Amino acid sequence: MKSLILSTALLASLSAHAQGAPTLPPEFADWDAFMAQQLALWKVPGASIAIVKDGQVILSRGYGLRDVAKQLPMTENTVQPIASTTKSFTVAALATLVRDGKLKWDEPVREYLPDFRLHSDYATQTVTLRDMVSHRTGLPRHDWVWFNSTLSREELIKRVRHFELSAEPRARFQYNNLMYMTAGYVGGKVAGSSWESLVREQVLSPLGMKSTNFAIADLLKAPDHGTGYALDNAQVAQPKPYVPIDAMGPTGSLNSNARDMSQYLLMLTADGKFKDRTLIQSSDLRAMTTGQMALPDPRLWPERSSPQYGMGWFVSNYRGVTLVDHGGNMPGAATALGFVPGRNIGVYTTVNIGNSALRDVILYAAMDRLLGLPPVDWSARLHGNYLKGLAAEKAAETQKLNTGKPGTQPAFALSEYAGEYEHPGYGIITVGGGSTGLELQYNGLKAALPHWHYEVFQTPQNKLSELSETRVQFVSNFEGDVDGLRIEIEPSVKPALFKRLPDKRFKDPAFLSKLVGVYAIGTNEIHIVLRPDGVLTAGGRTGAPNELIGLRGTRFEVKSRNGNTVEFLADANGRYTQLALRQNGSTTVAERRN
Repeated sequence: MKSLILSTALLASLSAHAQGAPTLPPEFADWDAFMAQQLALWKVPGASIAIVKDGQVILSRGYGLRDVAKQLPMTENTVQPIASTTKSFTVAALATLVRDGKLKWDEPVREYLPDFRLHSDYATQTVTLRDMVSHRTGLPRHDWVWFNSTLSREELIKRVRHFELSAEPRARFQYNNLMYMTAGYVGGKVAGSSWESLVREQVLSPLGMKSTNFAIADLLKAPDHGTGYALDNAQVAQPKPYVPIDAMGPTGSLNSNARDMSQYLLMLTADGKFKDRTLIQSSDLRAMTTGQMALPDPRLWPERSSPQYGMGWFVSNYRGVTLVDHGGNMPGAATALGFVPGRNIGVYTTVNIGNSALRDVILYAAMDRLLGLPPVDWSARLHGNYLKGLAAEKAAETQKLNTGKPGTQPAFALSEYAGEYEHPGYGIITVGGGSTGLELQYNGLKAALPHWHYEVFQTPQNKLSELSETRVQFVSNFEGDVDGLRIEIEPSVKPALFKRLPDKRFKDPAFLSKLVGVYAIGTNEIHIVLRPDGVLTAGGRTGAPNELIGLRGTRFEVKSRNGNTVEFLADANGRYTQLALRQNGSTTVAERRN
């Protein structure tokens, strides 16, 4: 495939506004050349940027390409996902409801959403909106449930109760997209509309952000829209389609451009005012940009202190000033948004490769120039770390450390692992395939699932796949059936257990009706009945019957009776004439009487 890496000369020639461009401010005289060099170094096709100072937009440009195949330039009008920088818009919209007395930051969420549940009663009863938007609910990310999912916002909120907490509320900072989504949903509900309507009416419309929208489908309708890319295993940029996350809107679904985001920055740097209108009260903006939760201090660089998290913003000391900023990452896009309260300076940037640290390089380089400080070579630092990470991966590969225990085999034929497995929160994972290999499928994502060792299977490394190097461990029951799988889906808690779903025939009334009858051992009778709701039950002469839960073939588990199974046995004519009852390894056979 043709490489998408662009030469420095070509990038320089593609700088948006290269012809007829406004004169750059003196402190940014080298900016076009700087951007061309950085795009080439980081192998990023394109970027756009907006910079404001003293109530004016002093730079709003695109660099490189928004679409390599079509050779379309990135411009200040190119619409791209802004990902998690959406969070500050959600908090700003919620702040207008707080201002109007319709919400309270420190009121339990249950007061506004009675059906809201977390995994513990204490968290359910005490978690507030402030906890949600400052990432301190005790719930770790659990992002797998929503990424590429078709679940609605309401359905996702219902799933949250099934996800294990890894801390008590307000004990630890844990970034969580599901809680931001829920907070935005609460805002829309209290406003009597939706999160989208609330943000549009309270933030976007007053700022004239006409190009900003809420869905990838709308982004793709824009005449000037971006195309996402990702670096493959060979570090070559390849097209990476944007992923719709409409249901998760409040946490990251906004799409915008440099022109619109400059207006947002003008409001933020003017203490919540825009064209003589107060959009966010000074007190609310200060609360948003005041640390609510401390983060661990990595002490990597002397220029920036360990950040705290406010509400929708990280807050830190950067070279002697308070820097308020937030990044965003989605497949095909990485953004950074930052401003310095009281200094009237702000920066927005986006690049069209997800998880690229180039966004941070651009933010810091612009801030250094705005602050009149000698530039720090952030690119050398961050790109150096990036290269060391790649080298470490290569070293592990060369030393063959990415292999399982040699000489091991799976316990079953591969076809025995194929099926559907369900978790009450995450939903259904499908394992497909058979003798030639297995395939993992989840939320529309697919990847090969080769054997690793023993009962563990692992998807191959693929930097273009969200399922890259996903490990699955199959578990079996006492009867020798594969009845579940464990997956390391959220590193902050123990692996999630997905239970195998019964074969589809267990929902077929025509099949189940063939099993109905009376089976006996001496005078003891077992009545097999098919209820009107399609559930098979087993009962004696007295007492309530027990539900039977289908396992494999004609074998059923007796609900609420651990270790008890029944299996219907057919004669040569295919009629089920016997019932094998197993209890903790002991087996008896009942004969059919009718």
